[in-house]
Amino acid sequence: MIKNRTLAEASPYYENLKSRNQEVLFCYEPYDELVLMTLQQFKNYKVVSVEKDMRDDKKAADLTNLGIDSLKRSEIDELTKWLKDKLAGKAATVSATNRLENHPCVVTVEEMAAARHFVKTQSHQVPEERRYALLQPQFEINPKHPIIKKMYKLMASDRDLAELLAKQLFANAMVGAGLVDDPRLLLTSMNDLLAKCLEKH
Repeated sequence: MIKNRTLAEASPYYENLKSRNQEVLFCYEPYDELVLMTLQQFKNYKVVSVEKDMRDDKKAADLTNLGIDSLKRSEIDELTKWLKDKLAGKAATVSATNRLENHPCVVTVEEMAAARHFVKTQSHQVPEERRYALLQPQFEINPKHPIIKKMYKLMASDRDLAELLAKQLFANAMVGAGLVDDPRLLLTSMNDLLAKCLEKH
């Protein structure tokens, strides 16, 4: 749940709908999405969260025409396999998507509103490993994004930095999805990434 329209329009979830010229209802209060999730319909219109629409969009898995500025299919397969290993215990699945333009990655979970409510009210009582097992986050990468392409190159030239980058991108996506109770906990991993980047300077 994003409380600011400007932030909402800058999210990877809205980006996908905007490109399809889809009508969107913005909600700003935490209880709004729980009400709409329960309601499911309003004046004969089916109400679907942007995250669920994104998760259910099967066309996004079509990687046949990504263009020359994208990783090749073999590179995508190599990278997603490596990411699955590095994000084991956190990301339930890792795949590439064609639905992102300006974002390197995105996380979706089943019933995002209920998941966010769980994170805000109960996740502190659940160990981190169990939390990911319950949420089953799907991690999707944009094979055309410069950061993702650079991460692929780092797999060969600097695996430690590539791994720190992968974990930070996943953490950032979880924050963007509203699935992290206290984003300050990410500062340690962010500082580790910055320290590694600055080693040669």
